[in-house]
Amino acid sequence: MNLHMRRLALTAAVCFCACSLLTGCSGTDKVWVNIGPAAEGEFGEPKYEDGLYLTQEVRDPAPDPYADDTELCAEGVTDDGICYKVYEQHAEITGHTEAFNSSELNVPKELEGKPVSRIAAVAVSEENRFTLDESGAFYGCYSLNRVVLPDTLTEIGDYAFYGCKNLKRADIPESVTVIGARAFSMCRNLEELTVPTGIGYIGDSAFAQTPWYDNLLFHRDLVIFNGMLYDAGHRCTGDVNIPDYVVSVCDYAFYDSAELKSVTIPASVKSVGKCAFCACPSLSTIVFENPECEIYGEPSTICNRNVENEYRFNGTVRGEEGSTAEKYAKKHGYRFSSDLSAPKETVPEETTTAPEETTGDETETTASAQEES
Repeated sequence: MNLHMRRLALTAAVCFCACSLLTGCSGTDKVWVNIGPAAEGEFGEPKYEDGLYLTQEVRDPAPDPYADDTELCAEGVTDDGICYKVYEQHAEITGHTEAFNSSELNVPKELEGKPVSRIAAVAVSEENRFTLDESGAFYGCYSLNRVVLPDTLTEIGDYAFYGCKNLKRADIPESVTVIGARAFSMCRNLEELTVPTGIGYIGDSAFAQTPWYDNLLFHRDLVIFNGMLYDAGHRCTGDVNIPDYVVSVCDYAFYDSAELKSVTIPASVKSVGKCAFCACPSLSTIVFENPECEIYGEPSTICNRNVENEYRFNGTVRGEEGSTAEKYAKKHGYRFSSDLSAPKETVPEETTTAPEETTGDETETTASAQEES
């Protein structure tokens, strides 16, 4: 399992792509558990001669209608122990009392006449980032077996259902555009899950250490949500051509992909996130076809290894002259070539050393990912 453990969900807007035969889902609104290897011809006729199946439709996530609604009007607790806050236009679920012991959670559509739009993030201690408010959201609610959320909901906050060890099924409506970091992490019996086709953001380790996501990673090479390449599965090896409906490569997407040798990032990709290709020891070539692709600026974004926060990449970054790829490579002393079609290479002996300095936030994130593995 990759250390970053982006173990997330699956829908029609989610496409699962083999590195040698990339395929995409079509036809249904959601795909559930019991994921199997893609059969030949499963997704219809190939679009290109090389066998690529591109049926993915990337949707623009709906904006949060209550982003500016911050005037708190009331607070309360439901009869079954759900804590909430009411604002001028919407309501949010904030936590639970000790009396809460429901096996099936049906989050109400309205509270005090206002639509329930969020399950708030669990508060994290300022002194210790591993100390969380145990009464926040539904953190560690062992009684929960199933969760049903209303179609008014737009956001599920960080750690919202973290550690609900008996939770088996979660029904997430199409209205949700944000699923926070570790929202369903450590739900060790979670086997059925849906994620909206128009999802706009899924946080780090949102579904880490759940059987549903482990099963997904075992059978697929790339996990893509609404144009976001979020994770590389166990079978992602060798030379990878990212499909050209992908618009972003997310944080930690290929972290610790031991057998990844080369990656071609198409012109459709607008951004590559933090540590996206970090700790990939066999990575020798990375090609950026978009000359304006936004690349997270630290050396850890692309590297073969990390030793005490010293990030080193001994391969070649390729892109157009004057591109962001060239600027990134020169900034960190990485080898650069403007020949996008040259043959793939093997990782040479170490010849460069990346700068030692990294941001404190980045180091902390990497440590957190490793501790959860």
